[in-house]
Amino acid sequence: MLNLWRDVTGMPVITQVHVQKVFDAYYHSLKGKQVLVCSGLLNETSKLLENGDLDYLKEIDPTEYIYQIFYIWKQNEYLASELHDLTEQEKRKLNHRMIDDIKSKNMNKKISL
Repeated sequence: MLNLWRDVTGMPVITQVHVQKVFDAYYHSLKGKQVLVCSGLLNETSKLLENGDLDYLKEIDPTEYIYQIFYIWKQNEYLASELHDLTEQEKRKLNHRMIDDIKSKNMNKKISL
């Protein structure tokens, strides 16, 4: 690391590297930078995905959801506190959805019924 730091700074007389300074320089040089930029074919595909034009490629969840269960935390485990049958409207909204759609929406918020 010492030789790399000498090369980067252009100061061959450096005898020690302060790791915190190296980290700070690295952090500040990357802060706010975009890691991945969609362009060209990837950009077109990203737009198709966002518009739903590629939904036919996604897998459908075969699970039939029929209950809504509420859990509470009791000391060292979850216990079912309430169990309700889903209405037909709720079943239509939850069942046979695309798996990728379920995952991405659940990362950001709960499914609202």
